[in-house]
Amino acid sequence: MKFTDLSSLVVQARKAQRLTQRELQDLSGISISVIHKIENGRGDLSLKSILAVLNSLGFQMICRSPLGEEIELDG
Repeated sequence: MKFTDLSSLVVQARKAQRLTQRELQDLSGISISVIHKIENGRGDLSLKSILAVLNSLGFQMICRSPLGEEIELDG
């Protein structure tokens, strides 16, 4: 998955939940400027910020190792 694909999912999920960027800021604790960067596909962000936004929208982030082990990442 490309970062732009993730950006699109974030925008779709936020709009489906009828959240403004400001409301997502309140839920995630991440500034509107960072949310704007995520939604516009800017890749210069911390994983912690991305995970906080994803978790606030109800996403689960799973990391799979080459050996098949999985861990869930949370913010």
